[in-house]
Amino acid sequence: MEKQVYRKLKNNFVVFGVLSFAVFFVFSATCGAYVPDYTEGGHLETDFGVNFMAEWWYLNGKAVLVAEDGEKKDVGFFVVFAHQESPMINDSGIQLSHLLNFHGLYCEDGTTEFEYEETYIPQYVVGNYIALHTPYVDYEYPGGKKRLYGAARKGYHLKYLSENMTLDLSFKPKVRKTVDQANNPLNFTTYERSYGKLKGSIILHGKRYKVTRAEGYMDHMIPLSKGPWPMDMHGWSWFEVTTKKYQAVLYAVRGLDDGYGEYSYTHLTILKRHSGKVIVEYSGDEINIIESDWINETFYNRKRPSIVTVSTDDGTIVSVGAELLNYFDTPTDEPAGFVDFMAYQPSGAVIRYMGGKTETGSSFSEYLVSDYGVIYPYLSG
Repeated sequence: MEKQVYRKLKNNFVVFGVLSFAVFFVFSATCGAYVPDYTEGGHLETDFGVNFMAEWWYLNGKAVLVAEDGEKKDVGFFVVFAHQESPMINDSGIQLSHLLNFHGLYCEDGTTEFEYEETYIPQYVVGNYIALHTPYVDYEYPGGKKRLYGAARKGYHLKYLSENMTLDLSFKPKVRKTVDQANNPLNFTTYERSYGKLKGSIILHGKRYKVTRAEGYMDHMIPLSKGPWPMDMHGWSWFEVTTKKYQAVLYAVRGLDDGYGEYSYTHLTILKRHSGKVIVEYSGDEINIIESDWINETFYNRKRPSIVTVSTDDGTIVSVGAELLNYFDTPTDEPAGFVDFMAYQPSGAVIRYMGGKTETGSSFSEYLVSDYGVIYPYLSG
C-alpha cells in the first residue's frame, strides 16, 4: 500500500513538473520574456571569417527645439559611430582598428552642418572603446566626448560633444527590429529600429534647447568583404520615410555593372508607424525605382538624383526629395572610397499604400556612389 502511494505521488510530481515547464514555456513565448540580442554589440572581422568588416550605428531624428526664452527651431539630424576591422589596416605589423564618427545637422532656414572625426588604435585595445559580443551597444570614442550606449529593450543614450553641437539624448524604440540582408553586390546585414521617441537637450552654438515633438530611427549595419567594401559596388540608395500612419524603408544596391541605371538588390518595407508591424515587403522585380531631376556634382565627379520614386504593381508609391543636403567624402588626406549625398526632407515625402490615400511626411535619404564605381567602366572596357 505504501509503495502504491509513493508511486502515485512520484507520478504526480513528474506530471506537475512537466506541466510547470510547459506553462513557463508558453508564458515566456507569449509574454515576451527577455532574450539577449547579440546583434546590438560590436564585432571583429574574425567573427565572420572575412578579411574586411565595417559596422556602424546610425541614429537620426527630427525635432522641435525650444529654448528657455521661447525661441523654437525645427531641425533634422543624424549621428554615426563606426569602425572598420581588417588585417589590411596595420602599422609595422600591428593590426589597427579604424574608429570614426560624424554627424549632420539640417536647420529650417536651409543651412546644414557636417563634422567628421577619425582615428586609428591597435586592435588589441579596441574592446576598451567598443563593447564586443554584447547584447547592447557601448561605444565611447577616444577622448571621452562622444558615447552611444544602451539597448532597444530599455533605450539608447547619446552623449555627443562637437565643435558646434552638444547632444544629450535618449532614444526608446517603439517597434520591433526589422532586418535587411543581401549577399550581392554588397554582402551586408542591417538591423533596424524604425521608429521611436527622442528626449533630452541639444546645445547649438552655445544655446541650450529642449527637445520636443521628437522622433527617431536607428540601425546597425555590417558590410563584409574581401577588401574595402566600397570596391564591391557602384553604390546605393537608402531612405526612411515617416508619415501619419506609415513608415517606409528602402535599401537598394547597385552593382559595378549596374552603373547609375539599375539595382542588383532592392528591398522595400512598409510598416505601421506606431506599432512597427510590417504590412508588406517588396523585393527584386516587384520594385520599380525611378530617379529623376539629376544634378551633376562636378566637384565630386558624380551625379545624383534629387527625386527618387519607388512604385510597385499593386499601387504602392513612395517618393523622396533631396531638399537639405550634407556631403560625406571624408575631408582627410585618405579618401573614404565613396561620396555619400545625405539628405533630409522635413515635409513632402510621399507614401501611398496600395493605391490608397496619399500621405506626406518627412524623410532621411542617402545616395552613395563609390570611387571605384566611377572608374570601373574605364577599367573594364
